[in-house]
Amino acid sequence: MHFSIPSRSADQTTLPGSPSFKAKSRASSHRTSYAPSIFARLRSLIFHPTPPPHSSTAFEKKRRSTRRTTVSVLVIAFVAAAAVLLTIMYALFANFATMDPAGPHVVLVLGLDNTKYKDDYLAKIVENRQEYADAHGYGLYVRYISDFKNLVHDVTKKGWQKLPLMRSAMHENPGSTYFWYLDQNAIIMNPNLDIESHITDVKRLNSLVLRDVPVVPPDSTIRTYRHVPSDRMKFIISQDHEGFQTGSFILKNEEYSRYVLDAWFDKLYQEYKFEKDEKGALEHLAQWHPTVLSKMAVIPQRIFNAYPNGVGEAMYQDGDFVASLAGCDTPERSCVREFERLWDDRGRVVN
Repeated sequence: MHFSIPSRSADQTTLPGSPSFKAKSRASSHRTSYAPSIFARLRSLIFHPTPPPHSSTAFEKKRRSTRRTTVSVLVIAFVAAAAVLLTIMYALFANFATMDPAGPHVVLVLGLDNTKYKDDYLAKIVENRQEYADAHGYGLYVRYISDFKNLVHDVTKKGWQKLPLMRSAMHENPGSTYFWYLDQNAIIMNPNLDIESHITDVKRLNSLVLRDVPVVPPDSTIRTYRHVPSDRMKFIISQDHEGFQTGSFILKNEEYSRYVLDAWFDKLYQEYKFEKDEKGALEHLAQWHPTVLSKMAVIPQRIFNAYPNGVGEAMYQDGDFVASLAGCDTPERSCVREFERLWDDRGRVVN
């Protein structure tokens, strides 16, 4: 927070018509020397008052009244100036105390479901993220998703809880540039790939962006923009065969991202009961709000969200960055078993 106080010329110090302007005008009409500063005048009037004359004329009474008025005005002005100065100093120091200008360039964001999964499984997930963050000097923001259950309309729809989680991470790390949300049921398989060179570098991102593709596959009318430069893109996400895959996405720490999170988490969208919950809400935003779509970068799924059980371009291959177990929390599948099969095959950091 910065403040600037415009300078004022001498004739702007007091507005015509105000009591102090009239008092100054009358008082200065009886002096031929250069007017002293405000503090010198105040000191002289307080500590060296003019001795009362033996004979009091109407002119002298008027002069003493003018002096008293001037003293009162100067005192009020001094107190007002001091109050303004103290207010500015308080705002500046309060801002410095609460804002941390330094921070890791990238923050990994992880929400853990401790109501459904055991601690040993969650501990391995945290270990995976921490190992990667430490290798590249990134931050790691971890919370239980149950911390945000009171903010969502339907606690059984846990996909919504990632949105206040991301908002909280950005609030707690104001000096960081990128925030990467990666779902709990995913493994970083190649920890030697860094976010910058693999995804967010402007030239690299420009080569990855899927332009003029349907926002909702396979054939929605609204398509991604063809000519938006990659340096304007603040929201990086991938699609699977159904649409946006919100298990892995990156937001740049700018006002646009905070707007998207707030709009996406709007109570109206939560209550609307989209068929795909928060994914459907995001697809609605992207299709009908150009402000959102204009800064989105849709990139190939395998870049940071490949499926081990996927098909075609979505299928995980050795050396890929991330293996996502999206949809594993169903009766037909087991997130823990699928995770364990990948755990021993994951790559390790090469120093």
